Amino acid sequence: MMTRRTRTTTVLGFTAVALAAAFSGAGIHAQSDVSGIWQIDLDTQTGEQTWTVTFEQNGATLGGEIDMHDGEGTLPVEGSVDGNTIAFVFIVPDLDGDMPINLSGEIDGATIAGDEGHFVWYGSGDWTARKR
Repeated sequence: MMTRRTRTTTVLGFTAVALAAAFSGAGIHAQSDVSGIWQIDLDTQTGEQTWTVTFEQNGATLGGEIDMHDGEGTLPVEGSVDGNTIAFVFIVPDLDGDMPINLSGEIDGATIAGDEGHFVWYGSGDWTARKR
């Protein structure tokens, strides 16, 4: 038979456990998984461009390859995912020296809203991506 004191202690114990569980994950956020094929659309000073990137994600580490559809094949991609934030880079070989293109943005399901970036000879501009 439960007494009032036992019931109060039990309720307080359950409440404490529930609050501890709720606050223990307060600083933790779900990791987005971007593995797969994405179409990147750029709107730059030289016009609109479409690139295709294939991401391979292992935890927070990002790898893969990008096709700029310039007839030169694909280039390796390296980067990271932190929660809903993505950042990646690929190197475009050039006679004047290798040129890194850095992209970052916010992941929202099957879309990425890119931050403004500088895309070598394409100029500066905005970009978005959607998963195929």
